[in-house]
Amino acid sequence: MTRTAPFNRLTAKRLAGAGHDALCAPVLRVVPIPAPPLMAVPDALVFTSLNGVRLHRFSPSLAEVPVFAVGDHSARYARARGYRHVISASGNLADLSRTIRNGLAGPADILHVGAATPAGDLESLLEPRYRVVRLPVYGVEERGPREFNTIADRLGEVGQILIHSPRAGRFVARWLAAVMPEWSGVVHCISPAAAEPFGQLPDISKVTASRPDERSLLATLARSRDEIASSVHKIRGFHRPGDSRQAKASEGYHA
Repeated sequence: MTRTAPFNRLTAKRLAGAGHDALCAPVLRVVPIPAPPLMAVPDALVFTSLNGVRLHRFSPSLAEVPVFAVGDHSARYARARGYRHVISASGNLADLSRTIRNGLAGPADILHVGAATPAGDLESLLEPRYRVVRLPVYGVEERGPREFNTIADRLGEVGQILIHSPRAGRFVARWLAAVMPEWSGVVHCISPAAAEPFGQLPDISKVTASRPDERSLLATLARSRDEIASSVHKIRGFHRPGDSRQAKASEGYHA
């Protein structure tokens, strides 16, 4: 499981609760960026990540400002921080832009809180009546490949890998190509963009979540487990007592 800290611990708990043996190997590092104090209260706040909510200092003056969050987890976290009017887009950046247009009349000044290098351009998806000002509160760095030597030694035990972002997908695909290009497990990706880098590794199976959120991503694991169990059942059904050939399959795997 390659999600960045500290939220990777929440994912690990969910995996353990579902009966998976999870190895945590965050491939990206979140680096906080000191943000200047706000000079004016915007008409709306936009959060495109959990880390944006976590690293933006909450101010009581913003409690009543409408907040638009890209996903349900970010929305719940924003409510927990003290924002009272939070709307979740329950999806990706395109869903977020539609949610803003439907829920906020223009003209409006929007403060977009997030990464120094965002995954997409929200402003380009909105009409000029929405004036978007970006406030970077964190940067993202790739970890050094040497930090994954322990994981490399255990790749033979790993059957499935969770990918939470396109950048994580690019890192993991490069790393696998370098350390074990013959690895033939399954990568579970949160979006088509996160799955795209693995197209150069033909032995890998790719599964993409139906929606770009962790609930949908973890649901792909449940489906894979059901498929494995079904395959084991079918294989065992062909085994006859006394037959010298024995089919063996493992129902356990790592995520």
